Amino acid sequence: MGGTVLEIDRVNFSYKNTPVIKDFSLSVENGSFTTLLGSSGCGKTTLLRLISGFLHPASGKILIDGKDQAKTEPNKRSVGMVFQDYALFPHLSVRQNIEYGLKIKRKWRLPFINRNENSSHTENFEESVTEISEKLGIQDLLKRYPNELSGGQQQRVALARAVILKPKILLMDEPLSSLDTKLRESLRLELKEIQQKLGITTIYVTHDQDEALSLSDKISVMNEGTLQQFGSPKSIYFEPKNRFVADFVGKANFIEKNGKTILIRPEWFFLIEENDSKTGECGQLSGEIVMQEFLGARTRLVIRSENQDIYVDLDSLKASALKTGEIIKVGYQEFRSVTE
Repeated sequence: MGGTVLEIDRVNFSYKNTPVIKDFSLSVENGSFTTLLGSSGCGKTTLLRLISGFLHPASGKILIDGKDQAKTEPNKRSVGMVFQDYALFPHLSVRQNIEYGLKIKRKWRLPFINRNENSSHTENFEESVTEISEKLGIQDLLKRYPNELSGGQQQRVALARAVILKPKILLMDEPLSSLDTKLRESLRLELKEIQQKLGITTIYVTHDQDEALSLSDKISVMNEGTLQQFGSPKSIYFEPKNRFVADFVGKANFIEKNGKTILIRPEWFFLIEENDSKTGECGQLSGEIVMQEFLGARTRLVIRSENQDIYVDLDSLKASALKTGEIIKVGYQEFRSVTE
């Protein structure tokens, strides 16, 4: 990584008279994996379309490699796109799908993205397809059709079609959202590995916090068209800048203490046994277990303490002896002060 490849500078955009993106600024490093994270309707897909050129901002700049391209058409930007449903052509083979962008650029005599100035306009399609298919591990699938591929294979073909043009930036619009949980978890590991292998700057849209935390170098948390926080996954989770970020990314408990609101994640609690002498100066609270949710390795308890429901995650072996209706005491040493 190194250097800024994308700079979004005070961008505004409205649908009719409704503001959707509001004075939005963001810097993306070359080679990084950046996620736009937010709930439905927060503006993340609109922002992606502004970067790609399918929409143009009312004001502000979108600089790619230092050049403002806010008003530039999509086919003249150094940007590749992977759509939510992959948008593979069902009547074309894998090879033909991957070649498609190359053929369109030749037909309209458009410059190849990132093409070496000394290279020939008669790009060798076969060599390019072979190279990218080997990098993505789909060289044995080139004669198949999309309906003969698994979800993971389709994703790799869509990636190959986008990156064969060697864009400076790869945009991905919730490509895993329609898959089942187990496949989604498997594919996000593959996706991160592929991105690191290719070294391509990637901007990824999702509403899934786990995806964002596991995939990203940086996360942009969005709400109602505004940037709430931008930083590493660890900083977003452990040092949220406000209550919205703390509550949206991960499970959060908010407790009033000494006139301040503090954040305590469920896993920051520990069970205090009777006559436990090791609690020291930790914070403590007690309450009745009103609900238990078994989640495999851990169990989430809902403890009612002073008319507030508190979420507590404990190791399932320790929690197995606890009963709903029982009064327990828990302690915490980790907490964060948060602002509204």
